[in-house]
Amino acid sequence: MTNPEPTNTTRIVRDAFIDMALYLECLFLLHGVNDILVEDIVHCMEEGYAKAMKNLKRINKPQPKAKRTTAVDRFLKKLEEERI
Repeated sequence: MTNPEPTNTTRIVRDAFIDMALYLECLFLLHGVNDILVEDIVHCMEEGYAKAMKNLKRINKPQPKAKRTTAVDRFLKKLEEERI
């Protein structure tokens, strides 16, 4: 199974947070929630979003390519560096 592209994953998470914010806004308006409570809830969502994005960036970092170091590779590198 291949890993999803980071841009697709981050877009899905972002879209989910947008949907949650809109759902909450509807609930807040329907039930007349106090503005201080709304601020606290939205602040928690902002922290959750930032944490999710940070974790996605950490997980989706491209892995460094394995470097092979053989005697021939070292010799060729040395010759390239001299450039006579």
